[in-house]
Amino acid sequence: MYTISILWLLIIILSIILIKLLKLSKNQIITIFITLFIILFIINLNTCMQSTFTGLNLVIKAILPTIFPFSVICNLIIHYDGISFYSNILGPIICKPLKLSNCSSFPIVASLLCGYPLGCKYCCDLYELGCISKEEYLRLLNIASNASPIFLIGSVGAAMLGNIKYGFILLLGNYLAPLIIGFFTKKNTHEFNNSNEYPLKIDGSYNFGIIIKTSIENAINTTLQVGAFVIIFSIIIGIIKNNSLINIIFNNVEKLLSLSPNSLYGIFLGSIEYTNGCKILTSISSSIIFKLSAISFICSFSGLSIIGQISSFTGKFNVSLKKYSFIKFIQGIISFIITFIFSSIFISTETTSSIYIHSYYNTNKLLFFTYALLLLPLIVKLTNILFKRLHIS
Repeated sequence: MYTISILWLLIIILSIILIKLLKLSKNQIITIFITLFIILFIINLNTCMQSTFTGLNLVIKAILPTIFPFSVICNLIIHYDGISFYSNILGPIICKPLKLSNCSSFPIVASLLCGYPLGCKYCCDLYELGCISKEEYLRLLNIASNASPIFLIGSVGAAMLGNIKYGFILLLGNYLAPLIIGFFTKKNTHEFNNSNEYPLKIDGSYNFGIIIKTSIENAINTTLQVGAFVIIFSIIIGIIKNNSLINIIFNNVEKLLSLSPNSLYGIFLGSIEYTNGCKILTSISSSIIFKLSAISFICSFSGLSIIGQISSFTGKFNVSLKKYSFIKFIQGIISFIITFIFSSIFISTETTSSIYIHSYYNTNKLLFFTYALLLLPLIVKLTNILFKRLHIS
């Protein structure tokens, strides 16, 4: 088993070296990967068909009932200058501590209520309307960025883990992490607009019929865009799950590191598409505290599927996905630590999918808690340094 894993690792390393030696351009490398994906699609045709229906089912049951109506409502609010109305109420409470314009409260609230990717979508809308500066827009992208409370409380907490309390612990970590990111980045922000005047003004010539038509069209485009990403990444996840070699590699690494089976595999899949990662992590034979912390990490990091959705909104504004992804990774680590700490405080018994938790974990629980507290200041310091460097670049 280990020999096969080492052999494939060498093949991957040699392939990377070969690409470097051939001096292939970025477009050529992407073309090669797309070609490989097409080949894998043909080889795993039945799996891809099933994954397509799985993704479509997820879109119909989860995406359509939440994102579409919420998008229509938010679009109507924007058309009727609701941004300035709600900014005056919520702005001083939400935005003042973060040194953001009052109108930035709109995408933050949208994200808190509905999750990915609506927070980003309305950040882009605000910037396009001229309500916020480019600097504030870049900050806001990482603040209005959290998983849906319906998913965390309902799907993960109640359905997957069988305890709604776990969902609220996850929600706490996912809400606090982007706010901490906001406090890290606020020193780099200069002037911001808190006046009651906003560039968006309602044209009296537009009646309700035209406004609702535009709102629905915009919501349909957003829903279809998000749904397409969900289906594409469901196919990718299906191909990965069907590949026994990847399973063997992760099983060997987990045995080598003495980790619970499927723990690394679940985090890996969650880094691609967090719904699938959550399903796997909830079924591993590990402590509930580790499960919640790992799930919190992948939900805050969001995964390549969400980052792809974000890029579809931010692409026309020349936003660096490398910087965005790096900050999301830091957000995931912060969320992991927060969830670990609160789980250690509020969860007294560690039960997990019909597996009894070993007594050694209870003995070392305080030690893990201490390590988390000690690591937090270090992460804060390193993050501040990295933010300054990224801001300069």
